[in-house]
Amino acid sequence: MEKVTLEKKELPFGMAEEVKNLRTGITFSGENIKAVMFTSCMMNEGKSTITIETARSFAELGKKTLLIDTDFRKSILRQKITSGKTKYGLTHFLTGQCEMDDIIYENVYEDDLPFYIMPAGPSTNSPTELLASEKFADMLKKLREIFDMIIIDTPPLGSVVDASIIAPNTDGAIIVMAAGKINYKIAQKVRDKLRDSNCKVLGVALNKVDKSKNSYGYYKYGKEYGYSHYYSEGKE
Repeated sequence: MEKVTLEKKELPFGMAEEVKNLRTGITFSGENIKAVMFTSCMMNEGKSTITIETARSFAELGKKTLLIDTDFRKSILRQKITSGKTKYGLTHFLTGQCEMDDIIYENVYEDDLPFYIMPAGPSTNSPTELLASEKFADMLKKLREIFDMIIIDTPPLGSVVDASIIAPNTDGAIIVMAAGKINYKIAQKVRDKLRDSNCKVLGVALNKVDKSKNSYGYYKYGKEYGYSHYYSEGKE
């Protein structure tokens, strides 16, 4: 198995604690929660950063964790690889150019437990068709037998439909929202698209919170949406 290294930044204390809260919330969201997708309403809400940190957090518990990048349009994960090369990605596999084992890479750090990544691969003109394929669904079934936790980074659901196609193959979704950037109606539409896909909404990670407004990192159950809200101060 080839090895790569993702960019690693020291998180502010508040964000580090909220990632742990998010991890705990996912763990206690129900039985057999194993494949969780992350989406957002729009671009630049910090989704990919939170997704990576959540995967790292599960690995810290000794969980064999896989992070899958399904953004075939504008992958952020690709930009965060600081060493090593990814010859193949998910688009290669879904188009029959390689085997599943060829697109799983071990992400290693000097002091941390490793987790695994599956890069998106090159951009494609038919992302929805590939994600809706039986081959993608079968792949996730096989990965469930190999990994303890699967974290899936998906494109913003407020912009494209990809996340709603992936959703039925998962055990639940986390919506990442930038504080003060997304209005209530857009958030409702994203939530409703997930529910229409028969996907359980596990929670909301409220990102880029302004500490000066006393919104600094805390966790509570929200009444408006009916699911958990996780607050953090992270940035993309």
